[in-house]
Parts: sequence; C-alpha cells; structure tokens
Amino acid sequence: MFIGHYSTAFAARKLKPAIPLWHVFIAAQLVDFGWAILVMLGVEKVRVIPHFMEASMLDLYYMPYTHSLPGSLIWAIGAGVLYGLFWKGERKLSAGLIFGAVVFSHWLLDLIVHAPDLLLYPGGPTVGFALWNSLVWSQLVEGGLLLAGFAIYMFCTKPKIKAGVWAPFAFLAFMIALQAYNHIPVEVPPTPFVFSVMGLFAYSLLAFLAWLTDRTREAV
Repeated sequence: MFIGHYSTAFAARKLKPAIPLWHVFIAAQLVDFGWAILVMLGVEKVRVIPHFMEASMLDLYYMPYTHSLPGSLIWAIGAGVLYGLFWKGERKLSAGLIFGAVVFSHWLLDLIVHAPDLLLYPGGPTVGFALWNSLVWSQLVEGGLLLAGFAIYMFCTKPKIKAGVWAPFAFLAFMIALQAYNHIPVEVPPTPFVFSVMGLFAYSLLAFLAWLTDRTREAV
C-alpha cells in the first residue's frame, strides 16, 4: 500500500489536539522510512521482481525490524512517546497517542494488501491478505481509503486563504497521479537500493506538500 496509508493521516487531522498534517504524513510512513534505510544498509531484504504480484513487484522476504507485528508496535510506541514528550502545548498524552496510532495503522493497512510476509512474532507465521494479487481491487480499496480520509480532512478544516479552496484538491490529484505512475510497467526494474531511495524521496515530498497544503487551511 502507498497512498492508502495517508488516509489515516488525513483523518487524524480531525482529532484533538490537531496535529499538523505533515507530521501525521510522516507518521503514516514512518516504518517505510525505516524500511528503506535498512534496505539500503543491507539489514532488511527485498527482491524487485516484475509481476511478482499483479499490483506489486516487491518480494518483501525479510523485514522483521519494521514490518513484523512486534517491530511495528515498537516503532509506534517509541514514536508516540517521543512525539508526546516534544509536543509543544497541552494534551501531550493525546498527541503522542494519535501519532503512535497513525504509525501503527501502517501495519494494519499493509495486512490488507501484502502477500503473507508480515511476521506475527519472532519465529512465528507470516500473514497478509494478498489483495495486491488484484490490481483493480487493490487500487479501489486504496483509493477509497484515501478519499474517505481526505473527505474527513476537508470537513474538519476550512480555507484560511484563497488557495485553501483548490490546494487540497491539487494535492489529492498529485497523489493519485503518483500512485498511477507507480504502476506503470517497467522493462528494467530498479535495484532494491534505488527503489529505497525513490521511496524516501516520495515520502519526503508528500510530507512537504502536506505542509504546504495545510498552511492554506485551518480547523473549523
């Protein structure tokens, strides 16, 4: 899953305290930030195989530190605690819980689309509902999640400046276009290292655009 992860980030903007959108955009992909870095370092392993699944060319055969259930929980708890400690304002506990919950939502959403490659516990079974076996259904689910989260964001915010009317829709269109580009067939697949660099760039770019978009709107 890619853009579908951001559904929880958009939706979390409604909660109190209202965490900046770019913060929860980072939270939604935090374990993938970690995954990309660990792949680049050779700690976690992936094979890039065209048509491995209809909607994914990633054979994610070793990623216990980021995408196992206990690994994801550690990332979520650690990130939530740190975020709460550094939250500038009241309701530190709530801020930390929201941030940590968005981090953990990554594993729950991956469970829907991944092949059985998500480790439940060390030495235990791997799980995944493998919706990536269908390009159509995986994109319908992922797109539906994104649109639902986006709708929540739009209803709980209002334009602060004129750009606030159109900027969110431009951002949404860019995200959908990026998702479509991600599924264009390639003759020569990128190496795991190059794919990881591309992922880090995409996650960072979307967080930056979320910051720009959120500056045009304010809470209702």
